[in-house]
Amino acid sequence: MKRNPTALRRRRGEHGQVLILAVVALILVIIAVLLLFDVQTVIRGKVKAQNGVDAAALTGAEWQKHSLNLIGELNLVRATGTLISDPFLAKGIMNNPNSNAAEFFADLPRPLTQEEFTLFPEKAEFYNEDGSLNTEKLVEEVLRVEKEKRYLDALDDLVSQLQTRISFVGPLIGFGAAQQAAKNNGLTFDSDASNFYIQYLNLVENDGIYERITPVFVKDYGWRPPYVSMLNSILDYSAFHNDFTGDTENRAYGIAAGTKFKFVGMPSLTANPPSDLTNYLGDKHFYDMIHARDWCGLDRLLRLDFSGNWWGDFECEFDEDFSGQSEILPLHIDFSESTGVYDDASEAKALARYAKGRNSLFGETFNRENPYEYEVSDDVEQSEEHDGNKHTYYTFTNITISINAALFEQTYNDEDADRRYDLLPRLAWAVYDEDWGSYGDETREWEEYLRGRFKPGMDYQSGALAYFEAHQDTVTVSGSMGRPRGGRRAADVGQVFASAQTNGEAQRVSSALYRLNNTNSVNKIETNAEAKPIGRLKTDDGKFLRPFEAGRMVLPVFTETALIPIALEPVDGMSMSDIDWLYYLTEFVPLLSGSPSLQDAWQRASELYPTHLGYFSKYVSALAVLSDPEFRRAGLDWLDATAVWAKDENGNRYPLYTNREYYCTGRHGGNGPGGGWQGTNFSNGGPSKLH
Repeated sequence: MKRNPTALRRRRGEHGQVLILAVVALILVIIAVLLLFDVQTVIRGKVKAQNGVDAAALTGAEWQKHSLNLIGELNLVRATGTLISDPFLAKGIMNNPNSNAAEFFADLPRPLTQEEFTLFPEKAEFYNEDGSLNTEKLVEEVLRVEKEKRYLDALDDLVSQLQTRISFVGPLIGFGAAQQAAKNNGLTFDSDASNFYIQYLNLVENDGIYERITPVFVKDYGWRPPYVSMLNSILDYSAFHNDFTGDTENRAYGIAAGTKFKFVGMPSLTANPPSDLTNYLGDKHFYDMIHARDWCGLDRLLRLDFSGNWWGDFECEFDEDFSGQSEILPLHIDFSESTGVYDDASEAKALARYAKGRNSLFGETFNRENPYEYEVSDDVEQSEEHDGNKHTYYTFTNITISINAALFEQTYNDEDADRRYDLLPRLAWAVYDEDWGSYGDETREWEEYLRGRFKPGMDYQSGALAYFEAHQDTVTVSGSMGRPRGGRRAADVGQVFASAQTNGEAQRVSSALYRLNNTNSVNKIETNAEAKPIGRLKTDDGKFLRPFEAGRMVLPVFTETALIPIALEPVDGMSMSDIDWLYYLTEFVPLLSGSPSLQDAWQRASELYPTHLGYFSKYVSALAVLSDPEFRRAGLDWLDATAVWAKDENGNRYPLYTNREYYCTGRHGGNGPGGGWQGTNFSNGGPSKLH
């Protein structure tokens, strides 16, 4: 039987068809595997980054807890009288290089006890045998009491200095420990965070702003040199060679997670005459509104004249609100010399529990009556500075004590039962500042979204918050087959296999991968976390108080730390995400004042800050866009266009609302098709603080 040649040729032409289908299937399987691997990589990276910032936040809060408890313990040193009876404290002030208090205490054989301190003789001991007043003895005793009071002042200042040191050192140790905790959990060096903290370090160390605005000493503690030194150590500050520019730049290799915080030296703008435009320049959302074409937010500006130097002349001032403690992970404490702090804490029965096993409370030893009133007419404390160190001198050489010997019989206070002077008004107390308080009604609404009420010990607004954030880049196998040279675009898996004839499957895969790898959550993982120290005051009668409810006195009450929702207690300030905004505010904005045009300010910035132009560009381009009359005309046209039409009884349509009336006043309840959210309502005429 003869075979049909045509059929044979047809079958030969079908050879390899199964192989093509198998190759296509294999390609799709490989791509699916790679996609699955990439998804798993992104998820793993997200989990690792979140674990890193969680560990950083908890570590920072842990050091805030230790610092607050230490400061609280030093408050108890005051409250329980340990301050005047403990021999080690006495030795501390005697050997303090910043004080020569030992000069007039050298004759004291040992530290005074509570029972001896400021003890004044009974009235009868001041009379001679003939019934006359022994004026010399009276003067001697008054002078001795005054010396003891000054001794107490020196001890109290020493304790305040220790508390101040803790408020600087403790949070910075926590910040450094948080970096190590983040790295131990997989986070790596972050360049944006490095640039941000280098800029902050330059402000503290080199800019002169801190030298001009902040005090050299806070409670006799010269804080800046050790603060800068600790920051340098944490940042692991070193130089590296930039292969792209050939310049040597600085980099801080120690930073893996950043935190939000406020700091001295941020500029604020004040225009004369007052100008809304000046207020807008200092708000970051203003530039976002321009790029987003948020016509509702820009409505007040679109009709203004933007020719020439349209921003006007303004002055750059600097924030001078220095808290006197670490600006990174601050504890939010203050100092008060009010006796009300002690009285309120004692009335709340918060101190008696801590007095057990220690000296008795001040109020139990020294009543509020003074045995004999006298006046000191001069200031016995003097301070001098040598080589950056402060030396405090106490001298009684020129002291004048005013006493009335003739009226001694009437002026001696017979109602004073203990014959000691009231020392409470001489003591300072570390207290919580106004950032500590009760949750407001709005925050209380959180309980509707929780399984139950707030955990005991957590139902308060904490001043000490440890907020951390991290940005980590991701590398996906399917997204890039390597870094091309010569400026060519990286090839993805779909493009590599695009030469295969797969009826468009490779192109569709390439498009899907492009969308996947251009999603922010894939290219850059951003995570954040917040924690705080928590604790409760247990009073002597068994009740529980929140930490600040005992006269706002800081006491060692914090027992643990916990992660909390960031939206519950948001942290104010700037973070590493704001590095471009920080450079723009501190470098470019000051150049605008006095510049005849935006181009002139840009030219000056190019000469002064050539490596920072990329940070300025987003904001400067927004100003250029706003200067374009066509841009403003488009906004006005949209605002005046009809958004909602209505019909009359005859069926004729008429305009009911314009876009301005409908979208910008909340009638719509959402964003308009060409506008955005309603813009910030700036106050007219007041200075705008840049934040």
